[in-house]
Amino acid sequence: MATKSEYRPSLVSWNLTKACNLRCPHCYMDGGRKAANELNTEECLGLIEELNTLGTEMLILTGGEPLLRKDIFEIAKSASSLGIWVVMGTNGVLVDDKSVQKMIECGVQGVAISIDSIDPGKHNRFRGGPDAWENSVRALEICRANGLQVLVQTTVMDMNYAEIPELLKFAHDLGAWSFNLYFLVQTGRGQVLNDLSSERTEKMLTNLVDWQEDYRPMLLRSKCAPQFKQIAYERGLGGLESGGCMAGTEYCRITPQGDVTPCPYMDVVAGNVREQGFGEIWRTSPVLQELRDVKQLKGRCGRCEFNELCGGCRCRAYAAFGDYLQEDPACRYQPTGQPLAQGQVLWSAQCQARLERIPLAFIREKVKQGVETFARRQGVALVTPNVMEEALAGDDRSRFQGKMPPFLKQGAQREKGSD
Repeated sequence: MATKSEYRPSLVSWNLTKACNLRCPHCYMDGGRKAANELNTEECLGLIEELNTLGTEMLILTGGEPLLRKDIFEIAKSASSLGIWVVMGTNGVLVDDKSVQKMIECGVQGVAISIDSIDPGKHNRFRGGPDAWENSVRALEICRANGLQVLVQTTVMDMNYAEIPELLKFAHDLGAWSFNLYFLVQTGRGQVLNDLSSERTEKMLTNLVDWQEDYRPMLLRSKCAPQFKQIAYERGLGGLESGGCMAGTEYCRITPQGDVTPCPYMDVVAGNVREQGFGEIWRTSPVLQELRDVKQLKGRCGRCEFNELCGGCRCRAYAAFGDYLQEDPACRYQPTGQPLAQGQVLWSAQCQARLERIPLAFIREKVKQGVETFARRQGVALVTPNVMEEALAGDDRSRFQGKMPPFLKQGAQREKGSD
């Protein structure tokens, strides 16, 4: 694990407003009306400067519905002009050609859009809007037509569990760059919804591990279920660079009124930027410091040989036990007490060059850790192009450059030119 001096808020999710034009029953924000005293434009721009100074590399601008803020494009442009990779999380209702062009002009690199069913009626009822499905699909198509990358986000529950394979194909056929499958954390309005059993969660994660190869070049990612890594490792398959709980270590959330929490799905407040400043909160908060010490994890997570690779979902532990250091109740794995395979792993010059071309340091480090863990699992001491391809579940997408985010496309072009 990194030392405390090395922790950076590499990825920040920012709920810019509680205002929303839909009424989703699982909303962790309880979105609807704008909150009183939300951070104003000047405060937001100042906070972006501070995030940049602290090393933030990716910023997710979401809500509520972020497009309801009149200053959203000014905020996005401020972040992207500093070199921060900006993603917009939207329900799609307000997405049209004009707003997408503004996003592109402001340097937004991708848009995350939620689609929770292939059945329009079911999605609309779940999202609380009569045309929610049509708006989401239209937004996806508009973004792709304008060259903006799309991440499709789905929350898996009883109502759509059997639909996930069809949703994957649907997103793939529409040209989504990534499919993020969220596992419900019972927080916010979602407290009254039924979470999946640990057995069904494990089955879906196992399927997701297996499906990775079937949907190239689209990435498949589990969210709020970091045991994806343990399952992939056990099966000797790729994808170990994804997942892993980052709450409080490389990731946090900022609320509309300036509270900092370890994750959007955990309402434990580490501090408020109006009272302390983000940097002080990030460096000194006892909550964040506890989350950075895997030795403090309890139960099976504390004993688990995967705790540095996975960590368990801290938000689910908090939702279930009121203790974010407790074991993750959605994980069924029983620790063996045997450490994971160790040993030095070397990199071929070609693979090292490819790794170094990943411009975002926190992604580069996750890729490095995932590839080396995969290599050790396979008993391989040298990362070759074939090993890297298998470890990243087909993440070499040079044949699909038109579907790549710009920073990956440029890296692939340079790699091709160096062959």
